[in-house]
Amino acid sequence: MKLKQVHIDSYKLFRGFDMDFCVDNRPLSIVVLAGINGNGKSTLLKYLLPKKISTNHTGTVNVLTDNGDESFQIPPSIGEYNRYKQVFDSILYFDAENVSQASGQLQREVLRYVDRVVYVEGKTSFEAYQEIQSLIDDVFADFHLQVRFKGIDENKQLVFVNGNGEAFGVDGLSDGEKQVLAKVFPLFAADMKGRVILMDEPESSLHPSWQGYLLPVLRRCAEANDCQFILATHSPQIISSAYREEIRMLTRNAEGHVQAEYCVDGSYGWTVEKVLDEIQEVLMQRVPEIERRLEALRMAVRGNRYDTEPFKHELAELEALLGYSDRDLTLIRLEIIRRKKGQKS
Repeated sequence: MKLKQVHIDSYKLFRGFDMDFCVDNRPLSIVVLAGINGNGKSTLLKYLLPKKISTNHTGTVNVLTDNGDESFQIPPSIGEYNRYKQVFDSILYFDAENVSQASGQLQREVLRYVDRVVYVEGKTSFEAYQEIQSLIDDVFADFHLQVRFKGIDENKQLVFVNGNGEAFGVDGLSDGEKQVLAKVFPLFAADMKGRVILMDEPESSLHPSWQGYLLPVLRRCAEANDCQFILATHSPQIISSAYREEIRMLTRNAEGHVQAEYCVDGSYGWTVEKVLDEIQEVLMQRVPEIERRLEALRMAVRGNRYDTEPFKHELAELEALLGYSDRDLTLIRLEIIRRKKGQKS
């Protein structure tokens, strides 16, 4: 199953809301929900989860199944509820887990994988452990994890080893290692064929450098399993790794209701600063005090007050604090040079 369109009549911030998950009527394998805080990204994910007949979430969801295009009213009618449940039970939801949840999730998924390999496929535990490490080496190659999976001890606890050969349990992993393994390992170890996977803030606890690798890994999983990922994210690294057609921006209209917009220019390969500025509308990318001081310098330059002692003193202080090569300070100095040349000509 894959999502094609959703219409919400009325639900929390949503009124007459429409979103298309397709390009040329073909469902996308990856859709990234972006926008500022409070614009309903997480709320939309929860709206898409299977619902009981008694719900007051009203709308329509169009999907592509093995039977072709199907449309379901939300809430589903009594007559269509069984079919609705059969289709929408293929949806999986991953919330923004904290570290303790990630530890338990990883523990459960690895044990489940080993049990399947041993008791269903008839292989040995050692072969199962080798498969897990091969999977980690393959899927997580770009993450450069500094640990290896050793096995499961007599207490059914996972055992890892570091580069020095020292063994430790799952709680010895870093927060980022726990999160990336817990989020991604099940996607390759479990049956994801035809699934829709909703992920809320998948960047949680991941180092920024790892966040940029996450979407290509999910795209690879989607291609291998013909499944679909819908992500709600605040990560500029994830947004920058999404193709233009995969981005859906949630904004507010004049009445304060949420609406979906396409990313016209595309964000793929953008710098973090450009994503923060143009997609996430982050007005201040520094601490407010520094932003105010920089803006005061810019105003002084616009007023041709750059030769005053207070200006020179403030510029020198910020150069010592931020570094002489700071981009904004460099631009301020270049503007001073430009203005001085203009005065001479």
